[in-house]
Amino acid sequence: MVLVQAFALLLALAVLATSVLMYVMGGRFQAVEARAYAGERRPWWFVAALVAYAALYLAALTAFVLAPERSWAAWVLMVVIPVAAALKGGLVLFNPKGQAVVTAIEGDAAWRRIALSRAVLIPLFVALAYYT
Repeated sequence: MVLVQAFALLLALAVLATSVLMYVMGGRFQAVEARAYAGERRPWWFVAALVAYAALYLAALTAFVLAPERSWAAWVLMVVIPVAAALKGGLVLFNPKGQAVVTAIEGDAAWRRIALSRAVLIPLFVALAYYT
């Protein structure tokens, strides 16, 4: 289950990195979100990140499926979280109303609140990696 743990730790690292960027950039982070989620074409770095995420997820999912025993944490990491992320991503990427919500976030204070609210996910992913 090493790949499942690596997947969890990568999620924690991604949340940490993006939360720090949101907090430091404040309202300027809006331009990053708008390009990624509401732009005409997705930026190369967004597509590359999705491909890397999908590749690691598929490798971890293969390890999960082939494992003789699966912990509850592994089920959460391999089933619950990806389904929720796909649903959220689909609602934002393919829904004009979702895009409008993302592009309507304004100001340093709003982005800093979002960054801090996301930070609670970091210990959750680390704990899930531990219990996997």
